[in-house]
Amino acid sequence: MKKNTTNILITKLKKEIILDDKSAIQKTISNLILKNNLIIITGGTGISKRDVTPEAVIPLLHKRIPGIEEKIRSYGQQKTHFSMLSRSVAGLIDECLIICLPGSVKGVEDSLLSIFPWVFLNLFHPAFVQKSGF
Repeated sequence: MKKNTTNILITKLKKEIILDDKSAIQKTISNLILKNNLIIITGGTGISKRDVTPEAVIPLLHKRIPGIEEKIRSYGQQKTHFSMLSRSVAGLIDECLIICLPGSVKGVEDSLLSIFPWVFLNLFHPAFVQKSGF
């Protein structure tokens, strides 16, 4: 991410497919946080046996951000009752924001609509940046 006074610009976009495996997810995140300050993960947040994204991500987080998680589920509830089964996760690892979203295209779309641009406006607000070193 590059920030200027009027906009937040995404300067990198990387798409990577990760196995539904806790250690593979953790290894990928550990590598990605070295050069990124936003990681969005899609899939693996449901309730089937192979949905292990929250179990992989939560132990890595230094701070969870439940408000983002709640907003995603709340917005989703207005669209489909299946969103109550979502286990979306959001939090910080050092200065990197991690957001785990549902795997469906519509679930991702709705989730992003529910939190953007507010997440950027708040997390990259000058007052927050000064306090956190973000």
